[in-house]
Amino acid sequence: MSKAGVFAKTLKLIVTLLAQGLKITVILLARIIREMFKGIGKRLRFSITFKTASIYALIFSTVLLILSIILVASFGAFLLYETRGLLNRSAEFTLNLIVDNPADSEAVIKKYAEAEGITIIFFNRQKQVTYTTAGDKNQIAFIDAADRPSGLSITHEYMHLNIQPKINDEIYYIQVSKPLMRGKLYLAVLVSAIGIGFIPAVILTVLIGSRTLKKMLKPIDNMISTAKAISASDLDTRLNVVNSHDELKDLAETFNDMLDRIQASYEQQNRFVSDASHELRTPISVIQGYANLLERWGKEDRAVLDESVSAIKNEADNMKDLVEKLLFLARADKKTQKIEKSLFSVNDLAEEVLKETKMIDNRHIITGEINGPISINADRGLIKQALRIFVDNSIKFTPSGGAIKINGCMKGNRAILTVEDNGIGIPKEDLPYIFDRFYKCDKSRTRGAGGTGLGLSIAKWIIEKHNGSITVESAVNVGTRVIISLPV
Repeated sequence: MSKAGVFAKTLKLIVTLLAQGLKITVILLARIIREMFKGIGKRLRFSITFKTASIYALIFSTVLLILSIILVASFGAFLLYETRGLLNRSAEFTLNLIVDNPADSEAVIKKYAEAEGITIIFFNRQKQVTYTTAGDKNQIAFIDAADRPSGLSITHEYMHLNIQPKINDEIYYIQVSKPLMRGKLYLAVLVSAIGIGFIPAVILTVLIGSRTLKKMLKPIDNMISTAKAISASDLDTRLNVVNSHDELKDLAETFNDMLDRIQASYEQQNRFVSDASHELRTPISVIQGYANLLERWGKEDRAVLDESVSAIKNEADNMKDLVEKLLFLARADKKTQKIEKSLFSVNDLAEEVLKETKMIDNRHIITGEINGPISINADRGLIKQALRIFVDNSIKFTPSGGAIKINGCMKGNRAILTVEDNGIGIPKEDLPYIFDRFYKCDKSRTRGAGGTGLGLSIAKWIIEKHNGSITVESAVNVGTRVIISLPV
């Protein structure tokens, strides 16, 4: 094998061993640290700053360790390469000197060996030492030339280059050796310098990283303080997002949006409870008043008795209607309201509502027309309830003699139902709120009509749960048109 081949093979072996050792070290280190953090994390609570700084310190330490190993290995390979070059030059110089000037060769070789810090040994054909630049022949402990007559070899303390020249038709063996102690010393100094700088570098990274992360995560502390200060009586407090320009700003804005929804829901709930209490208080007060009237004077007065019983019955019916609507909306909010879909004819449903309306109302002109057969898959009872709500509203807010129309048609793959009247209409400013619970338009316009303000909320829920939509067109003193769109 050539000298270059031996060196390449040696270098490849060194790199392979270093790579395998590095891989095993990294795997073991990662497992140890993972198990350590897992065990500590179960027992102690650490801040995000500490965890992040620790992770980055670990990453930095690993990278620094890998770079240090690569640096030391590269420097060691460089020293071996330089030593090999020196041995090749020394062997060539020695051989040329013997051939060109054999008389003075010993003295020159000795000076050269001392200057280069190497040892040159000559062996005769019988493998016996004939000349050495070492002081004591008995201290020679180099590779036996008989085992390796030519080529490069490395021991723990030396690098040897053996050549087998033929001088004056006589075969000799020359061994040029270089101690590796100085190279090891250089490596030791390099490793010591890296080790001394490694720990301060990691500590400095942790300190600077912790301060930087603490500053970066300061908005989270502000969020925590603000969130702790928020209560049911102070829902208008919001997180400050002025100084944030990263993901924390997105988090704060999302949190603020959530607070907006919570506040709106809380206010709506309070308004709902207040309105429900108000709606229940009125009939209860009426019933209580008539009961007192009966108790004082109505027992013997037939007229008072009849009036009181009739009023109590009407108010009880109103309370029953209100409670049923409240229960319906409560089931809707809890998602427990049942929807039992089946295929049915919209024509039959509209005809049924039209017939029932004419039976209970003879003050209006009620007409209806359905163009073509229409069938949908929906809860027939709920759809009828929604349609009745719109028809009842038209009856309430349309003066006597007015017209109410119930029409239907197909438009694409949707069934369109319309309830139209020429009543008092809805003011433009009230249109966006008519489906809110307990919302009523101008009380002076609706006082005589009654109602709880829950019907339209129920109707909207029913239509939306059937993937439908509602459009309301209205003008004051002109009339109202409700358009219901349902998928076929």
